[in-house]
Amino acid sequence: MKIATDRFTRLPLVSPTADAAKAAKLSTHDVRVAFVLNGNMLHAQFRVALYYRPNTLPDLKGQGPHWGLWEGDVVELFLRVGDSHYFEFQVSPLGQDFELKVIEPRTNVDREFRSGMLAKTEHRAWAGEWDTSMEIDLSRLGWQGDRSTITGNAFAILGKGEPRMHYSLNLPPQEKPDFHLPEHFKKLPGI
Repeated sequence: MKIATDRFTRLPLVSPTADAAKAAKLSTHDVRVAFVLNGNMLHAQFRVALYYRPNTLPDLKGQGPHWGLWEGDVVELFLRVGDSHYFEFQVSPLGQDFELKVIEPRTNVDREFRSGMLAKTEHRAWAGEWDTSMEIDLSRLGWQGDRSTITGNAFAILGKGEPRMHYSLNLPPQEKPDFHLPEHFKKLPGI
């Protein structure tokens, strides 16, 4: 499902610096995301522009999940559909994916979790663009149909070497990036 361009929201740079002026000079990408909910299906589409030097991990082969995928370029969606745990979804420019159920950040996770997420990527190197779409059946996450219970955050980690660029829909600027902050989850735009 293609989402209309006017529905996209820009993700600001949140690291490597909390200094907004310095962050604006370091940011070399334009990262945007849009969401559509159709029945139980959540469609998330990420668009990364000004993307000329991919940091990919081609050695991660086969079916996901690909643990460590975040060491290369990824777009990420963290989703909560109730009051307790949340879910992490990642996709690389090569179409590699990663899923995780997070019960307690960094201490209790379900590495065997699979939602059946469908992910597609399109990398147009000549144009410096990378698009990723994720389709997630929220009923597989335990969603009961109440839109008001859907919260989350969207992210991108881009770049090779240091400093890597960290973008987020809802996080404040950070010196050391930490995406596992569910207290910053909000209603997703368009949902």
